[in-house]
Amino acid sequence: MKKRIYQYTVFVESCEEGGYFADCPSLSGCHVQGETLEESLKEMRAAIKAYLDDLKAHHEPIPQPLQVTIASIGVSV
Repeated sequence: MKKRIYQYTVFVESCEEGGYFADCPSLSGCHVQGETLEESLKEMRAAIKAYLDDLKAHHEPIPQPLQVTIASIGVSV
């Protein structure tokens, strides 16, 4: 069976205490932490694969990627 490639948006934030936190908003609860940006992205790829494999194993639909817009907003306080 031919495998399909899924593309998901991932948000990565640097943590105050060091390292990085990555979240995939299309897949509820799918997030990881890593010491480096590269490690976080590698771990996120593995987490997304495990998430999708679990959905497939349970014959559940695979969510479509969310369409996101990133904007910078200035606020005066």
